[in-house]
Amino acid sequence: MDTMRTGAYLAMLRKARGMTQQESAEQLGVSNKTVSKWESGGGFPDITVLPALAELYGVTADDILAGETLTDRRRMLLEGETAARKKRLLARLRMRFDVCFAIALALAGLAVLRLPYISLAALPLSTAAVWVGYILVSHPVRYGDVKADADLWRSLYRKLLAASVVQWWVLLRMLRLGKGDMDWETFTVRGAYDHWKPVMFCTGVLALYAVFRWALKRTAGVELLPGPAKAWLAWGLWAVCFLTLWTLADGRYDQALDVWLEKYPSLEWIERQPKLREQFYTAMRDYIRIRRGTLAVGAAGGLGLLGWTAAGWLRRKKRKDTLAETEET
Repeated sequence: MDTMRTGAYLAMLRKARGMTQQESAEQLGVSNKTVSKWESGGGFPDITVLPALAELYGVTADDILAGETLTDRRRMLLEGETAARKKRLLARLRMRFDVCFAIALALAGLAVLRLPYISLAALPLSTAAVWVGYILVSHPVRYGDVKADADLWRSLYRKLLAASVVQWWVLLRMLRLGKGDMDWETFTVRGAYDHWKPVMFCTGVLALYAVFRWALKRTAGVELLPGPAKAWLAWGLWAVCFLTLWTLADGRYDQALDVWLEKYPSLEWIERQPKLREQFYTAMRDYIRIRRGTLAVGAAGGLGLLGWTAAGWLRRKKRKDTLAETEET
């Protein structure tokens, strides 16, 4: 592209419409000096102004960049070159991204092995590979119309989400929450609060999904996961969180119950002693409430998810029926 050629072409178009540089600048919302710079060959119009400039002069953006009014044949050749260039760029993007994705998964798998020194370095390098992949897809403007290739961007962001979830799982496996305690049955060291890891994992997955969903919506205007996949994800996370919380609540109840059973023969014997029975239920009241509260929260969450899933299914069915009616007419 020749700036002098484009500048002379813009000056010719402006004069043909009997406009001054000031009038053109006012129509475009730029300064008079900016229009003068374009016409003198000092630079090309900004990409954000180019569509308005082409509309003002009654030409196309390709005409302005070429510095002449293109014929249909020339315009078709130029569009073909642009499409071929876009295809090469997208192929290059996919190849580089897949390399980063493969490296990220390989390093995450290496981190799971817990090799001395190597695993500690593998996880940060895996995170860096995912970050490089995100940088590759975070500037889609250079690839042209992103919405025309929405499936490609959805695939790339799904891979980013998958790699990030794997890395989050590996990180939780490597962490020891709270004071360590040796488990002599499996010869492993467990943290005092490691039982909260499933809930932390689910919370992290939801946060990652929200971030990548927002990024893809902003980039290509499409959803990261289809309706059925989102429903399965939600049900899986609900099941993990509920089972973890129930295990915690039931475990606390069993620990408190074991203290009583160590002192007294059985629960039936405690039931036959009025004063002892009253002391027992007073001591166990909080643990019983926690178990009931956990069941209530789990049931409420399950009913809410059921309603949300049903509403999504009805929306999809209605959309399909509407499309079918449109095709028939």
